[in-house]
Amino acid sequence: MVSHNIRMHEFLGLLMIFIGTAWAGYGLYLIMLYSNLILIPGQELIKALHGPLFVGVGSVITVLGSIELREILPGKNR
Repeated sequence: MVSHNIRMHEFLGLLMIFIGTAWAGYGLYLIMLYSNLILIPGQELIKALHGPLFVGVGSVITVLGSIELREILPGKNR
């Protein structure tokens, strides 16, 4: 096995940033999709609220992950 020097909170911070940006990207995709579908008559408008929900939750998770990584000291002798 290869030894590594990544700590658990660093791994969780990176994972939170990855998940948060993926959720925000999916939310932006939904916003673009439903902004075009609103122009078609007979479409449900409640589906258009899913996009901002994903963007908001993704942004919060990304910020929490960056706060978790802020405590990392650069260099070899951490």
